Amino acid sequence: MFEKKPVPRMQYYGPTDSFGFGQLREIWQNRELLYSFFLRDLLIRYRQVVVGVLWVLLQPLMGMLIFMGLFFVLGTNAGSSAVAYAPIALTGMLCWQLVSSSFRDATGSLVNYRHVVTKIYFPRMLLPLASLMCAVFDFTIGSLLLIPVCWLAGTPIVWSTILFAVPIALWLILFCAGCVAWLSALNAHYRDVGYALPFVLQLGMFVSPVVYDIERLRHLLSDQWIWIYEANPIACCIGLLRWSIMGTPLPSALGVVAAGMVTLLVCFSGLAWFQQADQQLADRI
Repeated sequence: MFEKKPVPRMQYYGPTDSFGFGQLREIWQNRELLYSFFLRDLLIRYRQVVVGVLWVLLQPLMGMLIFMGLFFVLGTNAGSSAVAYAPIALTGMLCWQLVSSSFRDATGSLVNYRHVVTKIYFPRMLLPLASLMCAVFDFTIGSLLLIPVCWLAGTPIVWSTILFAVPIALWLILFCAGCVAWLSALNAHYRDVGYALPFVLQLGMFVSPVVYDIERLRHLLSDQWIWIYEANPIACCIGLLRWSIMGTPLPSALGVVAAGMVTLLVCFSGLAWFQQADQQLADRI
């Protein structure tokens, strides 16, 4: 009888960094490599595409038109007409395009580059961040649509609060960065994440106020449930962006504070988890 030998446990001999803050320093030191990954992903995305960057404008625009027609037919549009509903829908579609594109592309980024990850060392966080940067690029280009859409809809842009749109967008990008750190590392260890993500994104679109205004929920839910709903950073950022651009009512103060705490929790835990997963990434991917 041959005795089965136990499989030796993998050990990590690198520097200890339980909270993952050292990854931020590595990202800054390798920012040129991050730009190279971003440029490569961007060129691959638009290679041999006839329409080119116009797809960035067509996607949220077509989504806005579809929901305009749907709400107009059902008689449940948010404004006095389907045209007045257009800026509300477009803002939600742009934010959701940022979230869904970054989640979808960044989740598989480590697996797609496993032939590089297993051969040489570099800060692996650069790969999901490069995918996030591509989504931010699309979001920035698509945001230019808000000016003509608001003008055609007769919705005046509130110039006194428009500057708040930049930090609000950065808040949403920061939340996406924490999420993609979680998702990319999880998908490298457990491929089920990549299969479940499309279904989760489909549910998330209707849970978040992408195609409707939060004000419509205030007549249906109590104040307690409203601020719990607004604790979703995506819902809170969409509401704040609509306020900064079109002057719609602000989300509740409790909801904004709760969404900020959730964002910080996701970012710090994402850094820590990615650092922990990165220690055995080359052996598990």
